[in-house]
Amino acid sequence: MAKKQQSLSHVRYTLSRMLLKGKSKPTFRWTQPKSTHPQTGLVVYNSITKSKVPFVPKDGKKVNWYGCGPTVYDASHMGHARNYITFDIIRRIMEDYLNYDLNVVMNITDIDDKIIVRTRQKHLLQRYQEQQDVLTKQAVEDIESALFSFVKEKLGALIANVSEWSTFSESTGNGKDPAFTKGDPKMTMYYSAAEATASAIKTAHENIATGKTGKEELAALLSASEDAVALWLDKKLGSTVTEHRIFRDLAVYWEKDFFKDMDALNVRRPSVLTRVSEFVPEVVRFIQRIIDNGYAYESKGTVFFDIASFDGKKGHFYAKLEPTAKDNLRRQEDGEGSLSVHSLSKRNQNDFVLWKASKPGEPAWPSPWGSGRPGWHIECSVMASEILGSHIDLHTGGIDLAFPHHDDEMALSEASLENHQWVSYFLHAGHLHIEGRKMSKSLKNFITIKDALKKNTARQIRILFLLSQWDSSLYYVSSSMDNAIAVERIFSNFFTNANALLRESRLREENSNGTRRFQESELKLMEVLSDSKRRVHEALLDSFDTPKAMRVLQEIIAHTNIYLQRGRPSIDPQIVESVALYVTKIVRVFGLVNDGVGTSIGWGLGSVGSDGGAPVDRESIVLPVANVLSNFRDAVRDIALAGGDKKALLSLCDKVRDQDLPDLGIIIDDHGDGRALVKFADPEEIKHERKQRKAKEREERRSQLLKAMTPPKDMFRTLEMCMLYSAWDENGLPTKDNEGEHLSKRRLRRLAKEQEEQSKLHSEYLASLD
Repeated sequence: MAKKQQSLSHVRYTLSRMLLKGKSKPTFRWTQPKSTHPQTGLVVYNSITKSKVPFVPKDGKKVNWYGCGPTVYDASHMGHARNYITFDIIRRIMEDYLNYDLNVVMNITDIDDKIIVRTRQKHLLQRYQEQQDVLTKQAVEDIESALFSFVKEKLGALIANVSEWSTFSESTGNGKDPAFTKGDPKMTMYYSAAEATASAIKTAHENIATGKTGKEELAALLSASEDAVALWLDKKLGSTVTEHRIFRDLAVYWEKDFFKDMDALNVRRPSVLTRVSEFVPEVVRFIQRIIDNGYAYESKGTVFFDIASFDGKKGHFYAKLEPTAKDNLRRQEDGEGSLSVHSLSKRNQNDFVLWKASKPGEPAWPSPWGSGRPGWHIECSVMASEILGSHIDLHTGGIDLAFPHHDDEMALSEASLENHQWVSYFLHAGHLHIEGRKMSKSLKNFITIKDALKKNTARQIRILFLLSQWDSSLYYVSSSMDNAIAVERIFSNFFTNANALLRESRLREENSNGTRRFQESELKLMEVLSDSKRRVHEALLDSFDTPKAMRVLQEIIAHTNIYLQRGRPSIDPQIVESVALYVTKIVRVFGLVNDGVGTSIGWGLGSVGSDGGAPVDRESIVLPVANVLSNFRDAVRDIALAGGDKKALLSLCDKVRDQDLPDLGIIIDDHGDGRALVKFADPEEIKHERKQRKAKEREERRSQLLKAMTPPKDMFRTLEMCMLYSAWDENGLPTKDNEGEHLSKRRLRRLAKEQEEQSKLHSEYLASLD
């Protein structure tokens, strides 16, 4: 009966779509906003038009901006960083460079199926763990039940014991058979969780048999089976979790954690922050207006948006962002949440939820349709409209949200407000790829922001984003991160050189000798600076083209570095200062200098205090340098008393230059004119860079060692190489490619040379073992 109702519902929907297609339905046309105020010349790539269009706010330079915030149920990851750093950069360009008056509103989604499920599972798992003291047979039986339930629900298989899991595992090629995975990466993830649970159960049985039943053994079992146990407990006891406080506490915790991460990344806070839980009465009123306007209906306590009654009616259009996706049931269902089971209550399968009737174990608020909670898409519609009104200049979010979330959000607002262009400009940040795969939290293919900041600084991560177009895919891989670090080093070296040069020139204050200093080289550098300013300005007006702007900045730095090679007597410090101040201005606009750091040039380093400022503890500043000098003096004295070893003295000087002073943030740069240039840098950054360099060297040595361990006869027989070649000679040298064709003589010579090099490398490795 249920299948018949579902089939009839789908038929009704299909017929309504056919009828609509049969009519001469007008196509959606975006309307360019008009303003009598002067414009900046900014053009942006608008996801609604799929093209670059002039950016024209409705009210002069005042911009109403709504940005989708996080759903707070877990740690923030690099996908969040992609979104929030990207739009922080754009915000700073608009606010600090183009001088727009921005009102940035961001939401926190603290009512959501993910939060409900995560809260219940976490609460129940914690309660279960507290009830267990040591490893028991009952605990193992519980975990077995959890495994069987997990395998049935996630992998579609019925098993009654761990042995049957082993049989099932073999039949799927240990989870790798394409017929099993069906191209769905989640199947691999679920298989791994089930395999970890099954393995832990086997170990638990062995531990019980040998009398190892302590807390440590219990903890190992529960840790390995957490995914399966959490799902099992939720299915059994989820309906018993009813306190709002439990759900709220989880959201509050992760909201605070999110903003800690954003602060660490130097992302500015929004002008206005909204939370769904604070707007539930407004959601109810908003939905009622949609019902009154004829675009929604109630069924069994749940309210649905009626797409067929909205799309193409009264000048309305559905799915403006991705019109080809409007019939994509799977994507629409993904947006409904894992707790939605409303398909039989819908008039049409593509209709989506505005108000969900809550079941036991789900938080609920009162409404005319019964106790329930807001659907996901309606939340942003309501909060944005309540704060910004009937029109939004700019809406931002990740490209993953374009359909259904943003398309549904626009449709709901236009249905409630009865207008036709609620948002003028929609900007979407591109995907983030980790080592070639699109980042996905549901697939556990993600890196938390905290983990990323253990490897790289916030500035290095931001530079990586600046080097990629904001609306294109971003590849977060070691090679791209190395490039970002190299670019940071270019800027850092330039700033330290410029600061050192200017500091020295002001200390010396040499009088003019009557010789003209501002000559052809200086004029040429001034022209390059002027042209660079023009090109950066054009790049930023061209839909925030930060990759181009960063290239221009690196070019002006390169020109200035060439100018500096003339030597201090032949350069004009003022022209260098002009370049450095401009470069600093732009990197500050990009957020590469932390807010609140006062500096004239660079990252805000090298300036300890100033007259009229806060008191300075001179002893704490001078003492570390005094200790280095004292130790240096003692060592020089010892060398002199021992007869004056020149080599030892030079080695001591190198130690002071390369280790002791850099640890204090002081860099001594030897110059060809015999005078060293003293520079200042952040000692923590110097140590971090040194740590990164050593880690890279260790990785290179490890890689070299692994390569050296491979005998030359086997180097072309690896799994990867077997995809390139199909035949080899007695020495392991390939003779045919993967299609059975003989290799050319030129290619054979090149491969033989590679094998010869590997032979030397392998011989050195074998010799090192003796």
